[in-house]
Amino acid sequence: MKKAFLAVVASLALAASLAAVPLRVAWADGKVERQKGSAWTTVGIGDQVDSSDTLRLAAGASVEITDGKRKVALTAAGVYKLDGLLKQGSEMARKKVGALDKLGKLVDPKASAASSTVAAVRGAAQGADSVTWMVDEVDVAAAMDEGRALVREGDFSAAAAKFDEAVLAAVGIQKAEAAYAEAWALAADDRTGQAVKLLRGMTSAGKWEGPRILLLSRLDLDTGSTQEAASLLKTAIDGKVFSGEDLELAKSMLTEATAK
Repeated sequence: MKKAFLAVVASLALAASLAAVPLRVAWADGKVERQKGSAWTTVGIGDQVDSSDTLRLAAGASVEITDGKRKVALTAAGVYKLDGLLKQGSEMARKKVGALDKLGKLVDPKASAASSTVAAVRGAAQGADSVTWMVDEVDVAAAMDEGRALVREGDFSAAAAKFDEAVLAAVGIQKAEAAYAEAWALAADDRTGQAVKLLRGMTSAGKWEGPRILLLSRLDLDTGSTQEAASLLKTAIDGKVFSGEDLELAKSMLTEATAK
């Protein structure tokens, strides 16, 4: 009887291990930890985890986890079971693409987040680097035009890099416009954690404050930061930042944030 029980336990353990999906940490910022028994160990970019793992994020931390096809991003402090997040991924992706398509029209009228397949392949082939090297003085308007052209081609990785050149060289409202465009391109390139960090760091956004709040709130909702989304949206709605379709989108996201 004891042998039979042990065999059942062993079979269940084997089934659980076979069901676990191997994952890789694509990006991490701040204190991100993985639970191992009763202890917690730090994880960073390139580390291997799997879908049965539990992660813990400290305040201000964010992480992106991928299995090569799907990506899960987290931007709020807390403890998360990865298997449950992976199962929710398709619904989150649908809402994200819909919002990005609308908010991308501010970057370029022909922008569409649904055209990222070619960009993902091209970015991987080029070994896209997140570091922008500044050699000569940058023509901000030209850099923005080049970024928009890359957006129309669906090369969001290269577009984000080009917009980043503009961010580093621009001042005032031009800087806010370039930062928003870079954040949108990062999100369209499925680098949500990096987009959230950039949006949170935007100051003196001027006329780009409304779009910043809408994009950040959508990404917050997709990555666990529902309290931040609710606070941003309520303050903006009460302050009459939005009108028309933007107001309807804000109200819809606020309802989603407060329902979670």
